[in-house]
Amino acid sequence: MKFLAVAFALLVPTTAFAGKCDRFADQANTATGEALVRAYASLAACDTAAADDAFPAFMRASGEMDTLVALAHIAIDHQIYTPVWNSLESIRDYGQRSEIARGVGAGCGSHPQVVQFLQGAYYGLRDIQFLQWDDGLVACDDEDLKTWMRTIVAAPPATSYDEKYSAVMDAYVKHMRSDALPVLQRAAIESSTSGGPFNTIIEKMDQAVQPKELGASIPPADRARLEESLVAIANEVGPEQAALVADRLYNAGSEDAAATLLSRVYPERVQENGMLLYGAASVESCDQEAIIHFAKVYEPSKRWSILADIEAPLAAFKPRLRCAAEHPWPIVATAEPVASDDELDDWIARMVASWEERGLEAKSRSEKAITLP
Repeated sequence: MKFLAVAFALLVPTTAFAGKCDRFADQANTATGEALVRAYASLAACDTAAADDAFPAFMRASGEMDTLVALAHIAIDHQIYTPVWNSLESIRDYGQRSEIARGVGAGCGSHPQVVQFLQGAYYGLRDIQFLQWDDGLVACDDEDLKTWMRTIVAAPPATSYDEKYSAVMDAYVKHMRSDALPVLQRAAIESSTSGGPFNTIIEKMDQAVQPKELGASIPPADRARLEESLVAIANEVGPEQAALVADRLYNAGSEDAAATLLSRVYPERVQENGMLLYGAASVESCDQEAIIHFAKVYEPSKRWSILADIEAPLAAFKPRLRCAAEHPWPIVATAEPVASDDELDDWIARMVASWEERGLEAKSRSEKAITLP
């Protein structure tokens, strides 16, 4: 039993009620525990309007959370929603607020009106008030509520962040885990063109596959589902959003999946042969001279970085200086694919200038293009 820290509990005078049901209402001044709950149940059965008015008084008399949750369930059973919605604002302790919301939500199996109560909170309360009840969404294991949450998640708002929507999405993900991915996938695609919460949805997709056990690894099947969903999203959205998805995949260790999206991230840089074009070079230098051996590199959007696969061909370029350069020659490549030969020429020119700034006589030499499989 946990006692409530009700903000004004010690300041409330004795309350009097009038009318045919006053014998039940007046027990808010004298009854405690189960007797208080029975009195409120009798009042609600006698006069719902009087029970609506009296709920704050019964709440103040409850003194502990189990009794307050029981009172809330009685009120909700009689569709007395507003005083229950408002009740958490009187609780000092935020942890107690969450526990009460969970207690109310967890009772939805034996109190079916809780589902409507939580749905009504979404539509009828301000953001900050609704968020006080989001733990109730998580605690209520009801198929009708899950169906409703799926409907909300599938229709994202046309704003980059919406607290109510995010709270419902979070609860839905906690209920459904990786099974939430198909709905989140559709929501992400829709939000990409409406100015909706695309980033937030992508974050929730990652949370959907995180294991409940601290320190546990994501199950391979869930990781595969997430990768498939993210790749599908990236293939339907614009380059900026595709880049965000690719970065998330890469940072999560799915480098191969991220690499397949590069042609979506850089659609204007895909060449006529359907491949991406990079610049790569190895630098031969000795006795204040430097030759920048450069080559075009064509890559079929299979690698996040080309460096590992170009080391061997770049190291095989024939030396051109009369002096013996140190080995291995330094190897560099463009950080991103380039759109044209002109961009590649600019990159090479900057490299030559960089070596000249070191006091070397530098020049460039074009080598045979490299095509990666």
